[in-house]
Order: sequence, then structure tokens, then C-alpha cells
Amino acid sequence: MAVEYMGLLRKIYYTLQSVANHPLKREHKWTAVRDFCLVQVAVRLIPGDICVAFPNQTKLLVSPRMKGAAHFISPGLCEFDDMCFVPHFLRPDDLFADVGSNVGAYTVLASGLSGAKTVAFEPSPSTFRYLEQNVRINDLTGKVRLLNVAVGRSPGRLRLTQDLGTENHICQSLGTGEQTGGVEVEVTTLDTVFAKAPPALMKIDVEGFETEAFGGAAALLAHSGLEAMIVERSGNATRYGYGETDLHQRIRAHGFTPCSYSALERRLFEISPDAFGNIIYARDIERVRQRLQSSPTFRFAGKDI
Repeated sequence: MAVEYMGLLRKIYYTLQSVANHPLKREHKWTAVRDFCLVQVAVRLIPGDICVAFPNQTKLLVSPRMKGAAHFISPGLCEFDDMCFVPHFLRPDDLFADVGSNVGAYTVLASGLSGAKTVAFEPSPSTFRYLEQNVRINDLTGKVRLLNVAVGRSPGRLRLTQDLGTENHICQSLGTGEQTGGVEVEVTTLDTVFAKAPPALMKIDVEGFETEAFGGAAALLAHSGLEAMIVERSGNATRYGYGETDLHQRIRAHGFTPCSYSALERRLFEISPDAFGNIIYARDIERVRQRLQSSPTFRFAGKDI
């Protein structure tokens, strides 16, 4: 019990620290933390869904009862630099892969701001309904292909947790083969979906299942048309019996450089191969930098970004 309590306190501390250091909020840290805490209380009192203002007059429909959803309300662009990387990098004739789309925040940024086409993967049936609604209310049905599937090493079916919001994940323990609880979902491979044409940019956040997802993406990873990726590295792979070092070494072996992005400066810089969090991988770092520098700004929270 004491260990769980300390873990909760640590999570709260790091959450509040990230809110205070948000690039659009860091000049008013205490106000940002206050507003975040007020939102966390308020959303629990609202009986219905909330439509959140997103960049360039796009919108995001979220459920206050969905774990992690309040981050889309305050501070808004919660993964600020990574989220800004998407519309700064993409162009209207590009294809974007949103793997682990959740309610579709990155999909809206890609297709709603940049005009790019998107393939969005979200295996949770309940979350997928919000993804569908967000594509529809932003009038993006002609630009977005929605897939209610997980991605893995091979096609099939697996079980997915329920009611964990942004933290839903595959139930299977690969070390034991055990699958308990959750809901059964269809599994496809990235190589199958992108056999004809690769995305220029892929965001993949599958709560530790990345090794299995890339296990079904050998051809895609080797394709020069895949110019950049955003890959979560959080340590969650241990639930499947994996470390994450081997996967990220494999990614770098295909010519990708691990980077971080400062959106307000439009600056992409190399980082340590051992870095955690969301890692931006660029295959040709100078070409990616040129794209970032030449893209138009978008409007959010009264600022041109």
C-alpha cells in the first residue's frame, strides 16, 4: 500500500511539473497549475462530453470520465512540442500514420491543420467512437481512414484492457501467453496496411507494445518514404517481457536520428539514444529541419505557433 501511495504521489508531482513547464504556460506557472487542478475537479462534475477548442478552429470532443482526457482540456496541447511537430512537418500531399490514436488529437492536427491524409489506428471500441466523432465534427471524413484495430507482429486477435482511457493496453503477457480480462480486438500489421505506400510521418503510442508493433513493420521501417516518427519510450514494454533498448537500436540502425523539438523556436536537435519519453526520429535530419522551418504557423491560445 505504501509503495502504491508513493507511486501515486510521484505521478502527481511529475504531472504538475509538466503542467507548470508547458511552453505556453511557463511564464505563469502557478496559474497553470491552479487552472489544471480546477479542471480536474470540474470535469468530474460535468455529466456529458466536452468539446474542446483546438488549433485553427478545430475541435476535440472528449469524455471527462475517460482517464487522461482532462489533459486535452488543460493545458490543451498537452504534449506540446511533439503535437506541434506534426503540423509543422506535414504537407497536404503527405500521409500520416496515427498508431494508438485514442480520441484523435494527432489525427486532427495532421488532417485538420496540415491537410494531410491520415490512417488512424485505435483498437478500443469505446474510444474509437470518440475518434469517429472527432473526425466527423472537423469535417475530415474525406481525409482520414479509421481502423478499429491494434497493430502487432502478425494478424490475429488479442485482448485489450477497458476503462483505462489513454492507458488502455494489450492484456497479453508474452512471457506466459496469458490473456485475461478486457475486450477482444482485431490485430493487423503495419506492413499490411502500408504495403502500397508508406506514411511520411508515423506517431506510435501503444503503451509498451511497440516492439510487437514494429515486429510487423520490417518493410515499412526500411522504406525511405518513412521520413520521421514519434515513438513513445516509457518503460511499459516490461509488462510484455521486453526492454526497449533493442527496439530503439533497431530503429537507429535504419538511419534514424533520435531528436527533440522546440516548437516555439522551430528547432530540432539531436538527443541521447537513451532518452525517454516521446522520441522524434528523423531519417534525414537536415531535410526534416527544412520542412519545419518552411511550414506556415497555426493559431492556438491566442498565439501564432
